[in-house]
Amino acid sequence: MNRNRNDDPLNPLSVARKLLASCLGVIFALTLGWTWFAYWYESTRGDHGDGYDVAAAVADRVMPSALLIVIVAILIVTVGDLIGGFAVVTARYLGNKFVKPLIEKRREEGRAEERLLWSEWNRRRESAEADGVQFTEPPPDRAENNGANGVG
Repeated sequence: MNRNRNDDPLNPLSVARKLLASCLGVIFALTLGWTWFAYWYESTRGDHGDGYDVAAAVADRVMPSALLIVIVAILIVTVGDLIGGFAVVTARYLGNKFVKPLIEKRREEGRAEERLLWSEWNRRRESAEADGVQFTEPPPDRAENNGANGVG
């Protein structure tokens, strides 16, 4: 099995290495937000004597939730990666189911129009030859599409 080592998780609580930066960013944001909330809560309670008491109360609130913050960050990043993968798979499925058949249908319609143009041009050319008249009409790809249909 040919797997990229960057995609292998280290253990069940870890995240794939390619998502490590995102996970660290989410951990930082969650920790900062929770610490700010704990500081706000403790400082507005008013039963602390000085700043050290507030800091100690904030540490008492924030530290027990550190592991929870790490686990939540890993879950957020992993679920985000799964949703992104699901979006890619869904887009490919819908493209194969609806877009490719439509492209093929339009391509076939274009080929049919081109065949019709060439058959009408050839009919006029053969008619002119049968009448002994010189046929000077340019082929359809150069006259009508300026070579846009890939023939000339």
